Amino acid sequence: MITCIKRQLLNNFLRQINAGRTALFLCGLLLALVTTLSVVGAETATVPQPLPAFTGPHLADYDSEPRRSDGRVDIDALLTRLKELRVTTYYWLVWHASTDWDDLKLFLPKAREAGISVWVYLVPPSESPPNFGRWYSEPFRLDYPRWAEEIAKLSTEHPNLTAWVIDDFGANRRFFTPDYVRQMQQRAKQVNPQLAFLPLLYSDDLQGTLVSDYHEVVDGAVVAYLLDREEIDWAWAVLNDATVAVPGELSYPWGTPSKAGEYVAAAQAAKVLPADKCLIRFRERDDFTADTAGYHFKQLLIDDEVVWEQDVAGGTPKWQPIEVDVSQQVRGKRSVRVGFRLIDKRGVSNFGVRWRVSELETEGLQLGAGLDEAGTWQVTRQGAFETGFAADPKAGQRRFHLPFISMTAGTLSDYRKRHGEPATPQAVADLLRVSLQAWRDGKCDGVVTYCLDKRPGSDVFEAAKEAFHEFR
Repeated sequence: MITCIKRQLLNNFLRQINAGRTALFLCGLLLALVTTLSVVGAETATVPQPLPAFTGPHLADYDSEPRRSDGRVDIDALLTRLKELRVTTYYWLVWHASTDWDDLKLFLPKAREAGISVWVYLVPPSESPPNFGRWYSEPFRLDYPRWAEEIAKLSTEHPNLTAWVIDDFGANRRFFTPDYVRQMQQRAKQVNPQLAFLPLLYSDDLQGTLVSDYHEVVDGAVVAYLLDREEIDWAWAVLNDATVAVPGELSYPWGTPSKAGEYVAAAQAAKVLPADKCLIRFRERDDFTADTAGYHFKQLLIDDEVVWEQDVAGGTPKWQPIEVDVSQQVRGKRSVRVGFRLIDKRGVSNFGVRWRVSELETEGLQLGAGLDEAGTWQVTRQGAFETGFAADPKAGQRRFHLPFISMTAGTLSDYRKRHGEPATPQAVADLLRVSLQAWRDGKCDGVVTYCLDKRPGSDVFEAAKEAFHEFR
């Protein structure tokens, strides 16, 4: 009996121990689960959420506002045209009249009723007296920290005001230093942390250090007049710190003086084959369409002899096929050096250009490698010229993501200036579709038309409207 009682007591004791172990195990499991959820929650909390400016579709129009006879903005007429386009955002330029800031305050509530967000757009010092014209962005003129604060205050009253932009930012970098922009942002974010600031950039602004210098103090970028889908994808890569490769490019930066005779060249050896003819074919384009001639020249060289040459002035930024007969230059030789050169015959003070070469083919010559194979082209240069030849792709580290909006020409004159002929309503709409498709594919965060002609009966407006409707 005593033995049975002892055994029973022992069993009860063991059951209590096991129960305690189970309880301890369950407590430990619960603690681990809570800790895991806390860590996951903490990690989730550190992931930056997109600002309101970048949530939802961003299909936008800029400027070219209809005005009444007294010079004030015709708000109702403007909203009617924006609703016809089915855009989600309008960029309000404060520049054409001293009353634009006051009219913005009248426009904002009506735009909100129409489901339209608003971005305020300011001009920089280079577009203000005494540097240019007679008009400032009024009333705060060149006091951009004050602008930042006042726009932020207005955005707290009107939540559809989600961002602001400064035009031609790259050309005004000496004024808008990173520290100055940081001060602007601090003034704005103290009032409304959700208000976004974006500089207006051009493709050449993306080539240097601007993005790496400013990515911590801006919330995104509006990039104007990208030539095609290839350039949009390239801009996306730069602004997302992704791998960037620009093979076959020779360029000169804006805002940088040069001297006559300075150049950049890329060349490689080619074997001369038995043939009746020796031909070199390639496609080329440059991004300068104005008529300033006699400065930058594009050249094809055989053993340092110029066999093809063209001034960058005029023309179109579209790809052009080139065929050059070099039979005479290679006759009697076993090998030659084939090279591309961008050279200044006269010095420049502020004249940038990008020249691209692609689809290089030869007859009667055997090249060592194509344009996109690093290490095969020998580069020589004098001055500030740059090149993508002989360079490995710039490996991106994905340290940052800057949302970017693609701005496209919205008038025939602007299309002609940026893209050459033919400048037609259909051409404007087709280029708009390129950006819209890139937006749909996730290669830009929105699209805005520059100064779309909103006058009644505008063929350009109707063509752009059709394009917008296809993507809404």
